[in-house]
Amino acid sequence: MSFWITYDVLARNLFGVASPWSFDLSEYSLVWITFLGAPWVLLQDRHVRIEILIDALPIHAQRKIGILVSVVAMVICAILAWRTSISALGYFQNDIAMPRIWRIPRIWPYSIIPIGSTLLTLSFALRLGLYLTDENPENVLHIKASAGQETGLSSEI
Repeated sequence: MSFWITYDVLARNLFGVASPWSFDLSEYSLVWITFLGAPWVLLQDRHVRIEILIDALPIHAQRKIGILVSVVAMVICAILAWRTSISALGYFQNDIAMPRIWRIPRIWPYSIIPIGSTLLTLSFALRLGLYLTDENPENVLHIKASAGQETGLSSEI
């Protein structure tokens, strides 16, 4: 993505050549990056969290909040997967194209949303399982989040 944005900036400023396709490609790439990256980031526990509040609570309260957040997020992601699957099916059945420079079927750039939402639902289900079965799930999550910070290598727990 950074290659074609750099190309677009250089081509536009140095040669006066516009490449409108790069904007569309960047937009589609952002959707794919977001919905493919989010489940992995959640599984690694490297997302944004308000740890100062959670760490101040007793372990039983941490678990209850973790269970509540996991269930709510799982339901929201499942609804998102369901609704976007319906839209994606409509895009596919009706052969709806993007009204952009690239006249590609809308299903291709946005098919990742129901897929990524389903993966997020499964990731939250795994996280819920951790909160339901582990004595100190926040400690496990801290270890996962900090794994490889010094070396850049990840280690599975």
